[in-house]
Order: sequence, then structure tokens, then C-alpha cells
Amino acid sequence: MFNDKKVLALELCEKISKANDKFRKVQARQMFEQKLTSPQFGVLEILHKSGSLSLKKISDEMMVTGANITCVVDNLEKEGFVKRTHSKEDRRVILADLTDSGRDKIESILPEYYKNISAMVSSLSENEQMEFINLLDKF
Repeated sequence: MFNDKKVLALELCEKISKANDKFRKVQARQMFEQKLTSPQFGVLEILHKSGSLSLKKISDEMMVTGANITCVVDNLEKEGFVKRTHSKEDRRVILADLTDSGRDKIESILPEYYKNISAMVSSLSENEQMEFINLLDKF
């Protein structure tokens, strides 16, 4: 069945896509319970991990448009989870950062999120997970 490289590549693409869909569905379900969208969670998670970032860097990290990030950050700002400031180095650059409320929100979500993700990959050994990470890094 996999003797044709094109068929093999297509099968690999389909498996990666389905696995991604499964992760996204689990994430969306959990975020719905937290009254967040998946993109809102993504922004909170990135800011929690990296600290203050420009909206451009956030959009690059999430691989979405600047307009999309602007809308997501607008909504997070309305909820009091994120604040915007201008960069001191370049006033044209707008930075986003977590508020105390945003930090509390993401820190309350992450333990259960990590638990859910760990459960999803539990069929792979730790070595298999590391190998999978290394293989995906080649993309």
C-alpha cells in the first residue's frame, strides 16, 4: 500500500491532520468550559511562556493574521486578561502582556490542560514522544 511515495506522503499528511484535529477538539472543549476560545487560550499561553510580546510576534507564533490577533487581544483586553502598551524602543510596535487577572486565569487552566494533553499522548512512551518531536522538527 505504501510503495508509492506520493501515497505515503498523503497518508502521513492525513494522520498528522487527524491528530491535530483531535488535539484541537480536546482543547476547544476545555476552553469552552473556561469561557475562552482556542485562539484566546493560545495568546494567554504564549504570553505566559514568553512574557510581553509584540502583536506581530504573537501572530507569527500562532501562524494567523495580524487582524486576527488584534481581534483576539481586543477581547482578552475587554475581559481584563491582557493589556497593551507601546514599545519603548519603537512606539509603532504594540506589545501585549498578561495582567494579574490574565496570569491567574492561565495558571488555573494549565494544570488540567497539561493533564488532558498527557492523557492523549500516553499511548506513546517517553522515548517515542521525544522521537516524534524530533521527526516533526524536521518539517
